[in-house]
Amino acid sequence: MKNNIRWYRSLYLGEKAGMQKNIWKKLQGGLHSRLHLLVLPSNKANLLDILPQSVLMQEHYKRLPLYVVGAAWTKEEAMELAGKIITEVYGATGKTDVAAYLGDDFLPEPEPASEKLYREW
Repeated sequence: MKNNIRWYRSLYLGEKAGMQKNIWKKLQGGLHSRLHLLVLPSNKANLLDILPQSVLMQEHYKRLPLYVVGAAWTKEEAMELAGKIITEVYGATGKTDVAAYLGDDFLPEPEPASEKLYREW
């Protein structure tokens, strides 16, 4: 997925996504019908957008800049992870502005790091 995608350095991972063998290779390429990405919202009415990885192959998404903050293995896990992220943001700031809370710490490629850097739920 080389589109206009930027990856949050401390990527949030759902429990099942974190247990997947070679999750970083799965994030970087190939289609995985179960993989869902949590991205900063496409409009001000949303807190986060949840996208199945497969839709990123559509031309529409290839042109848009996307800022991925999390990955989950199922839609249900993605919804749960989104709730936990928003709860964390609200608890820390009293607001639900995920983009402001995360800042600009995004990378052009997902980067594996020590477990302490990744926020696993």
